[in-house]
Amino acid sequence: MARIETHIHSDVLAMDTTVNIILPQERQPYTEDRRLKVLWLLHGGSGDETAWLRMSAAERYAVDYGIALVVPNGMHSCFTDMAHGGRFFTYLTEELPLILSHLFPQLSTERSDNYIAGYSNGGFGCLKAGLSCPHRYAAIGAFSAGNKADVPFAKDSSHRSHLRILAFGDGDLKNTENDLQYLAMQALTKKAPLPAIYHACGQLDPWRDLNQILQRFFSELEGNPFHYTYHEAEGLGHTWDFWEMELPRFLDWIGLKREPGKFLAL
Repeated sequence: MARIETHIHSDVLAMDTTVNIILPQERQPYTEDRRLKVLWLLHGGSGDETAWLRMSAAERYAVDYGIALVVPNGMHSCFTDMAHGGRFFTYLTEELPLILSHLFPQLSTERSDNYIAGYSNGGFGCLKAGLSCPHRYAAIGAFSAGNKADVPFAKDSSHRSHLRILAFGDGDLKNTENDLQYLAMQALTKKAPLPAIYHACGQLDPWRDLNQILQRFFSELEGNPFHYTYHEAEGLGHTWDFWEMELPRFLDWIGLKREPGKFLAL
């Protein structure tokens, strides 16, 4: 397994930034020459591009399932084009895939081989990316993910209010590019392949109600066009115990085969 800390320049963000890459390394003698499936893995509001690798067994799952991980830094953006800050959504969905396809040609660029997942703010980010760009991702794994358009907003002097204004401004998010329900309905009108959605929340999550609003919305869509599945974990909350548990559940759900020993581990 190769763990690569990659420092790149982003024209979109107008700055240098870091993205972590995990590449499963097949044991010799090599039996096949193929491009790797890719999981784009997004962090939460208090995390960065190291969070998944420090706090979970994500690297081990990459080896066991033979899938590459791309773990970018979204700072406090929720992986959106910020109202007062960087264009992290454009960076994630347009610029970064182009950069990495040149630097790491073994990463598959086929839609069927690309998936996106994240927790908390990154859960919102992966749903926004997948619903806005269904041509890029075959499936979405959203853990502890609510719709920012459903979050009550109080314009006050709190840190929470400050971060919300930086990312989204101070206006109503309903029926905008930052409303997941609006994006889902827009995706349905495009009559293009839709990403499958796996959504999970801990039963003790303090924002469980926001997750359940999304659950009701997707569950009530006629014909289940997103192949939506919801899982609620008893006794777990907004914690790494829960997010680490859900990562391999998502990889199983999208049909990847776990083959411990096929790839080299550190």
